[in-house]
Amino acid sequence: MILNFRWNFFIIIAVIILTAGLVFWFLFFSEKWGKIEISSQTQTVNENVSVEVKASIENLDVTEKELEQSTVNPEVRLEKITETESITDTGESDENEIKKINTLEVVEKLVATGFQNVSKKRQIDTIIIHSSYNSLGGDPYDVDRIIDIYKSYGVSAHYIIGRNGTIYRLVENNDMAYHAGVSLMPDGRNNVNDFSIGIEMIGNKTDGYAKAQYTALAELINDIKSSYKIKYVLGHSDIAPQRKDDPWNFDWKRLE
Repeated sequence: MILNFRWNFFIIIAVIILTAGLVFWFLFFSEKWGKIEISSQTQTVNENVSVEVKASIENLDVTEKELEQSTVNPEVRLEKITETESITDTGESDENEIKKINTLEVVEKLVATGFQNVSKKRQIDTIIIHSSYNSLGGDPYDVDRIIDIYKSYGVSAHYIIGRNGTIYRLVENNDMAYHAGVSLMPDGRNNVNDFSIGIEMIGNKTDGYAKAQYTALAELINDIKSSYKIKYVLGHSDIAPQRKDDPWNFDWKRLE
């Protein structure tokens, strides 16, 4: 009886010690072990991600400079764009361009004779001003009748300006119009048609020219100067004084 009691006592003590040991291990070692496993997994994941990112950058062939540019603060980019727009969007150049287009209205009235086509770019530095009117009866300032007279003689100017200031284009600027004839420049050059543009002002030897014509002529000359380096603006009489006396009654001060 006593032996059985002692055996039971030792079994109870062993169970208590084993239970206490399990509790102690759970409290002090299980949490640490879990942390070690989590830390190990996290490090592995980070290493995998790092390898993937590195591989992606190598595949894209991204340089350090491009990476720096790609991380620029959006606000700084916006500031730079705004600054550029504020510099270019002054409106000054656009306004001048619109003004030039709106004020210089040219009516195309291209002729088939009185000129020569030129394939290469002409070196134009001279503008010659002429006078014309219809001397064959009817309206002396009829544009079409005057052009018919040019055709009959096989001559033409590049432009003709009507009494109301309308500018008609008869020949393209780069083509050589037969308007100057035998002539000589103040600098000694001849063959003036080669390097000049001719402009006819409709008016006779007594009436002079309308204000609208002077205005149109000035605008036309300025437009031509925007495309060519013009050195001379002369009258027909300046290059052929022995043959011609036009432009008749022309007020050069008004043109200035």
